[in-house]
Amino acid sequence: MTVSNIYKLLDKLEMKILKGVPIPLTPWVIVNHEMIIDVLDKIRASIPGEIQEAHGIIKKREEIQSEAQKLANQVLMEAKHQSESMLSESELLRAVQAEADRIRQQVITDCELLKNQTQDEAEMVRSTAINEAISIREGSDRYAEAVLANLERDLAELHEVVRNGQKHLAKIKAESIAALAAQRSRGPISAANIQNQK
Repeated sequence: MTVSNIYKLLDKLEMKILKGVPIPLTPWVIVNHEMIIDVLDKIRASIPGEIQEAHGIIKKREEIQSEAQKLANQVLMEAKHQSESMLSESELLRAVQAEADRIRQQVITDCELLKNQTQDEAEMVRSTAINEAISIREGSDRYAEAVLANLERDLAELHEVVRNGQKHLAKIKAESIAALAAQRSRGPISAANIQNQK
């Protein structure tokens, strides 16, 4: 999975949090934890993809090395059989045997060189993949922290709006009660009084 897909999953997580049901008078929201856990599982599953790819490369290189070793053994066996069946004179046989040993040693040297080169390349790929995975994880954590900080700030502002609304309603209520009390002290309301007030 690419880095862009991880960021898409993080955006999806942010939207689910932002669509949560706010709890009045608190800085919290209610969210469906199963949906949040599902998105987090997808993010976790996407991070080790590069590491798995590195292991695949290592395994493939080991298979190539094994095939090269088998081919070398096959060449040596064929050379041995041909020399035994075709040569009868000892000196010629010794010359062929020496050549076979030389070829065998050369193949072993080449295989060892290929093995070391393959291990170095595989370790470099693995190290790069791990570093990229760590970088992606750190970026994901920073992004999630920023989203949560913004959400906390928005909820604090919403909480302030609710408190101001409550204060305003209390003020209106107090003014209504005071007006009714003043009206009562003036006596019963008649049509004439209402007309005079207008």
